[in-house]
Amino acid sequence: MTATATVTVHTTETASSKLFLSDKIECDKQENVTNAPDNKTITGKGRKRFQFLVALCAALGGMQAGITLGWTSPILPYLTSEDSFLPEKPSDTQISWISSLLALGAIVGALPAGKIADLIGRKWTILLTAVPFTTCWLILLTTENVFGLYVARFVGGIGAGAACVLVPVYIGEIAQTSIRGALGAFFPLLFSSGIVFSYVIGAYCSYVVFNFACWIILLPFVLGVFFIPESPMWLLQRDRKIQAAKVLTILRGEHYDIAEEITVLQDDVDRMASATGGFKDLLGTKAGRKAAVTCIGLMSFQQLCGVDAVLFYTVDIFEAASSSIDPFLATIIIGITEVVMTIFVAAVIDRFGRKPLLIISGTMMTVCLGVLGYYLKAQEKGTDVSDFGWLPLTSLAFFNIVFSIGYGSVPFTVISEIFPPETKGVASSMSIVAHWSLVFAVTKLFPTMEKHMGQAATFWTFACFTAASAVFAYFIVPETKGKTLQEIQKKLERKHKTRTEYSVEPA
Repeated sequence: MTATATVTVHTTETASSKLFLSDKIECDKQENVTNAPDNKTITGKGRKRFQFLVALCAALGGMQAGITLGWTSPILPYLTSEDSFLPEKPSDTQISWISSLLALGAIVGALPAGKIADLIGRKWTILLTAVPFTTCWLILLTTENVFGLYVARFVGGIGAGAACVLVPVYIGEIAQTSIRGALGAFFPLLFSSGIVFSYVIGAYCSYVVFNFACWIILLPFVLGVFFIPESPMWLLQRDRKIQAAKVLTILRGEHYDIAEEITVLQDDVDRMASATGGFKDLLGTKAGRKAAVTCIGLMSFQQLCGVDAVLFYTVDIFEAASSSIDPFLATIIIGITEVVMTIFVAAVIDRFGRKPLLIISGTMMTVCLGVLGYYLKAQEKGTDVSDFGWLPLTSLAFFNIVFSIGYGSVPFTVISEIFPPETKGVASSMSIVAHWSLVFAVTKLFPTMEKHMGQAATFWTFACFTAASAVFAYFIVPETKGKTLQEIQKKLERKHKTRTEYSVEPA
């Protein structure tokens, strides 16, 4: 399963403060040159290892979001079984609310996340997401009725929605341009890992042990966030220039020349001083409008492909398809393939670019869903499909693979880099709200679609949207690989793009 938080901070910078910062950076450079080993000099590359570690710690919040999202797949069969702790078997309507209330909570969490992060900082706002996650697991451990499940899912969604806004933005602000795509893939990677965690633990542990394990896994996230640095962009917004310089030195290494990067960030902050950071700034320029259409489109197609319906109801889908493979095992295999492919994306996204991955993803998802729909249609007609019992697993596993290499990972990366700092807050929140609104719609309507349209027609409907997603990626989505914020904005302002801009750029 984004985004950012940046409201206008009106700062005034005196000539003396600029001179002081310039002198401080220059002194640090000279000191680093003096103290550096004989075989090392100040460079523009910077070290990458610590940036990966910081991104990993922040992205653990995404793992919690993934756990809450995947929770229903192994638990819904239990809740409807005779072993359930519920006094009465939940109805189809109640089951759909248990699944979809998470998305409503995520909308509530996403809306104020950016504003709060602008007030108290990215780091501490990310840490605050642990509160709704903890509340969710405690309620699930103690409730004895369906209403308690409703409340827990809604509260857990608040944490998931906020994490989807905050983590991608934070990672985008601490990452160097050369590895921004790879670091941006950490959030969907940990998100997918959280889903797999739910699949595995939920399938083979009791209800109580499962929820307790979900709660305990919060500990690494909380401890990790305590040790990550604040965003240098946010520090500059608060006129804390020396701290921003120190953070960049920590992130890039002592032998990295931070002067140029500080200058670029300061230019962005100065421009923000004359902006309100609202919808007027976002939609008032051609670049802003194109960026908004791009991100809302990416988030919409990410959900309209039906991926979260598959995640929420995977076990039920395999049981209904009469697959020859154990439904719980099939679910775990699908989750693992998604994690593996997200790692692949992290390795190649800065080499092949965003656009080609999206086009491949949309095209191949269409094929997978079309084949699955054909199998289900044959089954509905009474055709003997016993010799093809492996087909549902193969189709859904390959669907998850091609989803992960494009629409599963790339939209979050694009959101973190396509908007200028002054509109990142409102734009990111808007994109994530669109995302979770469609999560709610798809997961709430999926059982109804299956009931009235049949499984085959339902998956063919999703296939139509995935086909449209490939067309959207080809004609609308700009390539942002290896480009600075200024270069991306200039590209969005252009009237026409040549066909060569859509080709894969060499490494």
